[in-house]
Amino acid sequence: MTIKRVWRDDSINTCIACKMCHLFAPRVFKVFDKMIVVPGLDYTLYEQEIKEAAENCPVQIIKFEK
Repeated sequence: MTIKRVWRDDSINTCIACKMCHLFAPRVFKVFDKMIVVPGLDYTLYEQEIKEAAENCPVQIIKFEK
């Protein structure tokens, strides 16, 4: 399966800018005041890193679509 889309879902919780996502996938996630997903990437190249970032996000706001 390939990841086609990655986003920050603030519908339940909000980003706390802990930078955990950047630690796991620095090419995919950038953190300033809040995390942003770098647009235009081929997310299939970073699938494992994206999954680990989502699993380790303390507020569980990283979502992805296969």
